[in-house]
Amino acid sequence: MRPDAPFYPECFQALQESPFCRGLNEQQLEDMLRLFMRRTWTRGCRIQADQSRQAFHILIRGRIELTRIHPETGRKITLWFLGPGDGYDIISLLDGREHDIIPLVLDDVETLTTGLDTIRQWILVHPEFNRSFLPYVGRRMRELEDLSTDLALHDTITRLARLILHYVDPEHRSSAGHNYPVRLINDLSHDALASMVGTVRTVVNRHLQQLKKEGAVDFHRGHLAVTNLETLATQAGRLLHRFNKPNQSQH
Repeated sequence: MRPDAPFYPECFQALQESPFCRGLNEQQLEDMLRLFMRRTWTRGCRIQADQSRQAFHILIRGRIELTRIHPETGRKITLWFLGPGDGYDIISLLDGREHDIIPLVLDDVETLTTGLDTIRQWILVHPEFNRSFLPYVGRRMRELEDLSTDLALHDTITRLARLILHYVDPEHRSSAGHNYPVRLINDLSHDALASMVGTVRTVVNRHLQQLKKEGAVDFHRGHLAVTNLETLATQAGRLLHRFNKPNQSQH
């Protein structure tokens, strides 16, 4: 990307705030940004395999849901939910193989995009990049570990409570009351939430109604907020003092 591009300042800031670029100085960020081009994706579209197989994307704006779908039953499970600053596709970047996953664009999305070979070469030449990149990869692997553990060991209402707790922002309350905002997933449909916890819409709706009755959450169309962290944490089987606050890199 050329420094005189009209969207260069916005893209530079997005790269600077990305969780796997923290620690790089301005010159390193400028050098890295030269490797990327800006791309846009329309809400509702799917990034085709030939568009992602050899490319690495850093989200600037919007959200992407990465899913697996059973070819016969149509059942879906969400493996990752990406927002601004996140990278796709980490798996193909690491092992060089095609990733059998469906990326669904949930908003109008902007990305910084470059070739997988280009970013691999950057990693080799700039070992200081790994100080942020490797912890980011570790966090993504831990999310898969948590998902598999939740599916195997916890009932659906616990999985739902743990999902909401993962995205809650405990540092901020709404000006109108004591509600805690929920990042990234606050406006998702019950179908989308169901795919993230391995169940169906009717079950999610029933559990949300129960959590609302218990005073843990408040929800209506296009809005989800936490009204009582302690109640939600209890349902999730977690103690608040052990609750990992959301990573600041997750916008």
